[in-house]
Amino acid sequence: MKLRNIIYIFVLFAFISGCGRSIEYSDTIIAMDTPMTLTAWGKGAEEAVNAAESEIRRLDGLFSTTNENSEIYRLNRSKTMQTSEDTYRLIKEAVGYGELTGHAIDITIYPVVKEWGFTTGDYKVPEDKRLEELKANVNCSEIKLDDDTMTVSVGEKTEIDLGAVAKGYASDRVMRIFEEMGVDAGLVSLGGNVQCMGDKPDGSLWKIAVADPVNEGEYAGFIELDEGAAVTSGNYQRYFEENGKRYHHIMDPSTCRPAENDLCSVTVISDDCTLADAYSTSLFVMGREKAVSFWKRNKGLFDVVFITKDGGIYITEGLKDSFTLADEGTDFEIIYAEK
Repeated sequence: MKLRNIIYIFVLFAFISGCGRSIEYSDTIIAMDTPMTLTAWGKGAEEAVNAAESEIRRLDGLFSTTNENSEIYRLNRSKTMQTSEDTYRLIKEAVGYGELTGHAIDITIYPVVKEWGFTTGDYKVPEDKRLEELKANVNCSEIKLDDDTMTVSVGEKTEIDLGAVAKGYASDRVMRIFEEMGVDAGLVSLGGNVQCMGDKPDGSLWKIAVADPVNEGEYAGFIELDEGAAVTSGNYQRYFEENGKRYHHIMDPSTCRPAENDLCSVTVISDDCTLADAYSTSLFVMGREKAVSFWKRNKGLFDVVFITKDGGIYITEGLKDSFTLADEGTDFEIIYAEK
């Protein structure tokens, strides 16, 4: 078996001499089990990046499933506890995203992810009987929330994991810090989640590359943004192989197995990185047909780039003027809400 944990969404820095402003401050840290790069431009850039890094570490200390001092770790063992505002808010948001997507995302999937070995490195294909046992406890209705006291209660066999939304939430917080500290522009790349704000130093739009999920190291296309977030979920990012078959890390809560459909990757673009984080996973689990229907019902909130297993590229109509292909010899299809 082997694991491939490769992030294929990058921001392309198009800096040239004489562009007007240079990078003021940039730094990379390891948090939430992934490298995170934060960059800010303008007065107070270093202080803003340092403050943002402190906030990411604080949130990681709340949301970690393995840190014995984290609130999620303690909740998974105590089953009832009064939480901080951040933990309570993110759990509530994640439960809400589960309900909105027909439970294509479910934060109670954690025991299943562990069973497959994606949290421990002990990768294996679980027996059907074991997955059926675990499936009985994959249910967000086991999470009880008390808004008055910010107390969370979970079922006796329920364990939660905020990994599908935590980086998006952290990225949104970083953007807020950058804005509050008055930097001219900011960029964060948190393990595949990319978010930008302000005017790019050279005056152009921010350019985000969407990976080709089939050809390693190559791009399928590029998205230009003035501000916003782009989050990709794909079957090529983390996986192991056993007996010649690949098993990726994005679990379908309805089967407790890696999601199987026509998609290779989903990139969600939104002003809200927490939403983009949740929906990139959800839409990947749904498959293209159901995901497109979901987008049509919620098209004002986000746009999407779908890449299918047969090499097809589909973009929602909000990206028609900002998406370009990396290979001019290929083509893409625009999905319209109404025709």
